[in-house]
Amino acid sequence: MDFKAIQRMVREEYIRNGYEQMWDSVSPKHAGDLAELGLITSEVAEAMECVCNANYKALKEELADIVIRVMNISSRLNVDLEENILSKNVKNLERTKLHGRKGM
Repeated sequence: MDFKAIQRMVREEYIRNGYEQMWDSVSPKHAGDLAELGLITSEVAEAMECVCNANYKALKEELADIVIRVMNISSRLNVDLEENILSKNVKNLERTKLHGRKGM
């Protein structure tokens, strides 16, 4: 399954369970966008907790949740995530090592 097919599959569940309609009905619109971005942050926090607890089995699911949440908001906002990842990676490849910072 390719990236766009995965994003379509994830969006179908998102729509079927009423999330797209819920976020689209929030007023003002940017409040729903901010709330949905906050859910990504909560998934990142859960992933960090897994690392702190050395629970790498659960970390796999949290990482998937992060990507799913990003795919959800991207789909709702009509962002071609695959295209944007590829173009951003081209920019990243042009950067200097560690973006000019010293290592840890």
